[in-house]
Amino acid sequence: MKNNSIYRHIMSGVSHMIPFVVAGGIMIALAFLFDAGNAGASDYGWGNPVAAWFGDTGKVAFGFMLPILAGYIAYSIADRPGFVPGFVGGALAASGGSGFLGALLIGFVAGYVIELLKKLTSGLPRSMSGIKPVLLFPLFGVILTALAMIPIDLIVTPISEGLESGLTNLSGTSAILVGLIAGGMMAVDMGGPVNKAAYVVGTATLVGGASTTLMAAVMAGGMTPPLGIALATVLFKNKYTEQQIEAGKTNWIMGASFITEGAIPFAAANPKAVIPSIIAGSALAGALVGLFNVSSPAPHGGLFVIPVMNGWLWFIVALAAGTVLTAFLLKVLLPDASEDLEEVEA
Repeated sequence: MKNNSIYRHIMSGVSHMIPFVVAGGIMIALAFLFDAGNAGASDYGWGNPVAAWFGDTGKVAFGFMLPILAGYIAYSIADRPGFVPGFVGGALAASGGSGFLGALLIGFVAGYVIELLKKLTSGLPRSMSGIKPVLLFPLFGVILTALAMIPIDLIVTPISEGLESGLTNLSGTSAILVGLIAGGMMAVDMGGPVNKAAYVVGTATLVGGASTTLMAAVMAGGMTPPLGIALATVLFKNKYTEQQIEAGKTNWIMGASFITEGAIPFAAANPKAVIPSIIAGSALAGALVGLFNVSSPAPHGGLFVIPVMNGWLWFIVALAAGTVLTAFLLKVLLPDASEDLEEVEA
């Protein structure tokens, strides 16, 4: 199995999982927002009917994260017959305790179980071909996948619980270091595999309704690149064309909404100057989130979910610091727009 195939299968699961994470996570965040007057109580987030409705619905949506991840990994491997055993395997990973790592592994197992079943049933008479996708593949696929889940749970659950506990309860130097790394990763490829890896690990720490420093660092790191670029287009107009200055205005909205991809056109125009600048700014923002022990229960939403963060004021400080650093590094590293054009024409 080639590495690019592994990546393609994982990205299939991740790309289908993220909308559930975003919708569910933001609804849970809204539950806390609508129950702000009940902060600190044991039923915080579920203290009134409106908050409870958002919280319950968000939990349902968020609960599909691992089944969808495993289901679409298996779907990518074995096409439609792989989805059911993969989905069930992901649900078993969620209930059995092996979590994100277990769902990742069982998605591959389910996909290749179906591929094996396809080979084993290839000699059946054509008159029986109709029962394979509706009976044989789902039934035996689920049975074999569930059996494979037993050793995976036994081995992966302690590892998964240890990782989640460590990442959820980051503090001190470890929080600063992990925040720096996770924040910087969000800016490396702005929505690509490195960015998604950091984001997925961040969301994995939120299982069970936790509020984590890693998720806050990931969000700060993802918001900083477009905000830093937007600020640079305002302060240092000589570094940009008129078209880029106009595009910079939309980056205020994209950055505020935690859409890192707003930085891509600027990075594509001058990667040697832009990419180091945004990585440095995002890494600083993430490190400061760790230093200030900020945590977020929401996996997305940007400025719109700041009210539900623990230490939200320090989140703004960290985000502002990363944004300013990015803007000033761009001033130093970018050539003037006129010089850049002259080089191109020459």
